[in-house]
Amino acid sequence: MADQIQIGRPPVVACFTPGTLIATVRGEVAVEALAVDDRIVTRDNGLQPLRWISRRRLDHATLAAFPHLKPVLIEKGSLGPDLPDRDMMVSPNHRILVSRDRTALHFDAPEVLVAAKHLVGPRGIREVECSGTTYLHLMFDRHEVVLANGAWTESFQPTARLVHGMGNAQRTELLELFPELRSPEGQAAFAPARPVHVPQPERVLVR
Repeated sequence: MADQIQIGRPPVVACFTPGTLIATVRGEVAVEALAVDDRIVTRDNGLQPLRWISRRRLDHATLAAFPHLKPVLIEKGSLGPDLPDRDMMVSPNHRILVSRDRTALHFDAPEVLVAAKHLVGPRGIREVECSGTTYLHLMFDRHEVVLANGAWTESFQPTARLVHGMGNAQRTELLELFPELRSPEGQAAFAPARPVHVPQPERVLVR
């Protein structure tokens, strides 16, 4: 279901763009071709049924009003050898799984989730100028790590901030499907699948 951001509301968006290939029981499928109940490959819980899909169109006026929502391009190999295995474009708040020994210098965990906007700067990762884009959410019964263009990235995590930043139609649809999200206890069931890392300005995670 498409839902345009309302001008004046400072939205927070974390999702994929069309053309991203998601690993499923049927092989790689373009994110825009997925359907509810499709079984998706997850890093932690095997094949999991997709519970909710939503899309949001950001036109030129919206991106002009909220330039921080411009997509981030992660070029092939910019996260490591063949990671991703083809260019990938995501929303700036979409988090990527980073697994490197040196992450222990910044976070006490072998793997961390890092927002794409915090990876901008090294060669091959940059903000993209565009006249408009579409973002797609994929949600499961818990926060999952899924394989997108050969790289592990997060599914949609319905934090209070993200749900508040949705358009009215999206939020209504989500809360009808997951009424437990109306309470802090219900939101707690969607704890992040990995520690979430916000790097210091002088630190770089990816060469």
